[in-house]
Amino acid sequence: MSESDLIRLGVIGFGSWALNAYIPAVERIPGAEAVAAAGRSDATRKGALAALGPDAFVTPDFRELLDPDRVDAVMIAVTEDQHAVTIGAALDSGLPVFYEPPLSDRPGQIPDEIERLSSAGQITHADLELSYLPVADRAAALIADGAIGTRHSASVTMTSGWGPVPGSEVSLALQLIPWYLDPLSRVLGKRPSRVLVQEGSGVEGRMQSRTLVQLDFDGVWGTFDANVQSVGELGAWIAVHGSDGDLEVDLFRGELKYRSRQNPDWQTERHPATQPHAAWPGMHESIAAFISALRTGGESRTGATTMADLQLTGLAAEASIDSGSWAVVERPE
Repeated sequence: MSESDLIRLGVIGFGSWALNAYIPAVERIPGAEAVAAAGRSDATRKGALAALGPDAFVTPDFRELLDPDRVDAVMIAVTEDQHAVTIGAALDSGLPVFYEPPLSDRPGQIPDEIERLSSAGQITHADLELSYLPVADRAAALIADGAIGTRHSASVTMTSGWGPVPGSEVSLALQLIPWYLDPLSRVLGKRPSRVLVQEGSGVEGRMQSRTLVQLDFDGVWGTFDANVQSVGELGAWIAVHGSDGDLEVDLFRGELKYRSRQNPDWQTERHPATQPHAAWPGMHESIAAFISALRTGGESRTGATTMADLQLTGLAAEASIDSGSWAVVERPE
């Protein structure tokens, strides 16, 4: 699409996330407009009309949005039990798709959905906001330039008060790996080859309130430590330790600091995401990257290849939970 073409977006699922995250970010982008929405309830549809205007096409049937004569791309913000159905139908339509992971709320269904995603010919974009943060890009550049020497170990930590979902078929590791492992992998310039999950069993179902995932990056040891029942602040942090120094990143605040043997005093930098946040740090950057991909025809950094790999890593985490030992990420040869 040329820079002068209007990009018409259809939003499937018009709850609070679409209203507070998607729409404010889209409104900041010249030449992009949400012109249609699908919602199952009367209240949702009324909210969509109020937000998008009386000329918007609003329907209870999301399949009516999967029409290239009506929209140029769809953005999906439905509950996780509807992910496989809506994302799958959107992929089958051939329209470009912006969506929230995971591909399914049932681990056994994810391999088929990975195949569906990988074989789709259109642009796809997983909404992994933290992967688009300027501070993560800066950290990756510093590591690549050797600011702390050879990478030895790394970690990503997240805390929230969301709480686990009792009875869930999905582990906390599988649920969160796309959002938090991807920025760590980008900072390191590597992806893990195997994982080991250590967690308790105090919550009914697969999802626990805390998980510790050991990560083997083939020469770099890593961890992902998630606590969704924390009494502390909502946040996410990356730390990398090298042969010549250390680097620490506060992803939500857009702050980093690093030091080396040659310069042992911490050097601090700020690289905040676009303000004010559209519900989450990096949302503006993520949606802007999707729109850019639509215009250029190129794959975004969280396209099908990246998302398939992250879901395979999540499935390895599930296998590790079942076996109690290390599990290899089964990537296709």
